[in-house]
Amino acid sequence: MLAGAQLIDQVPLQDVDLLQRLNHYFSTLDFRLRQGQGWVIYNTAGTRAGRITRFLHQALQTADVPFSHYFLPWRDFALTSYLVEVELRDVDGRDHTLTDRVKHEYAIATNVSRQTLARMVTADLLILSGLAPQHQHEVSYLDETIERRYKGRLATILLTPGQPHELALSVSQLADEGEQTWLRLATRLYETNLIAV
Repeated sequence: MLAGAQLIDQVPLQDVDLLQRLNHYFSTLDFRLRQGQGWVIYNTAGTRAGRITRFLHQALQTADVPFSHYFLPWRDFALTSYLVEVELRDVDGRDHTLTDRVKHEYAIATNVSRQTLARMVTADLLILSGLAPQHQHEVSYLDETIERRYKGRLATILLTPGQPHELALSVSQLADEGEQTWLRLATRLYETNLIAV
């Protein structure tokens, strides 16, 4: 019992509260998924990110309701967004100049990207960890993904290392439509998700 008390003493109070709230979320997961309720958790960097990620992995493994989920690190999301939004967008226009090997590589990349997109927009629960957009194509793909999940009433958990104002600034600066994109994205996120800072 003492070792458990010492472990709790080592966890910051805000994380004790968050982990209790997440525990309650997963104990009512069936209801949360039917409602399309998820989370946006800010300030998840370093040891805090590891602690929350470990908790989520364990909660996914021990959940007693059948559901589909997809746990995706931001770097994989960013790579997929680059392939879909930049690299593969104009392949058909260049098709006549490509060698058979390059065509084959593009076909593989296209297939993997489509599978990733399908899982992102159809899984009952999408967990996207390390959300830190740095390019316009990432924001565009994120906006599209969240919009599709919102329309399908599918739950999403977003973990981002930044503060709310940092994510807002990043999206506003990188998006084609600037603040309008952030307002749309924020409306979707805050309407359907619990928030933790």
